[in-house]
Amino acid sequence: MSSSDPAYEAFESTTVIAAPPERVWQALTDPELIPAYFDDSGPESDWQVGSAVLWRMEPGAEPRDAGQVVLAADPPRLLAYTWHTYEPEIVEMFGWDDARAEEARKEPLTQVVFRLAAVDGGTELSLVHEGFVPGSEMLAAVRTGWPEIIAGLKATAEAAP
Repeated sequence: MSSSDPAYEAFESTTVIAAPPERVWQALTDPELIPAYFDDSGPESDWQVGSAVLWRMEPGAEPRDAGQVVLAADPPRLLAYTWHTYEPEIVEMFGWDDARAEEARKEPLTQVVFRLAAVDGGTELSLVHEGFVPGSEMLAAVRTGWPEIIAGLKATAEAAP
């Protein structure tokens, strides 16, 4: 599964953050910083390859295992993990009935890959979220969600001490 595989679709974004890669990595992985740009929710992990990625799907909720794992972690250059599917909160947000949700859950897990590279004045952050089947409603959701999250990540990393 790759963004170059025509059977799958992807979301891609690149931005420059005025902070060193180590600070951007910290913003990507620190459970104290993640809620600042993931709307008081988001992923938690020890960020070791093979470790579970737990999700706090709404503010104040306990993080839970949605079957995601860390695929790659090379601080502060690369972080990749599988992406959750249609959890109950997402099904509710989309307004689906049980049958529609069950059909959507047959889609393969996708993966998100963050690549960080030092550039003059900071870090170039490249994000590729790939493996979506054509017509995936999750892809439609991440196309609007990731730009907001990336903007928040940028602000968080640039403001961190």
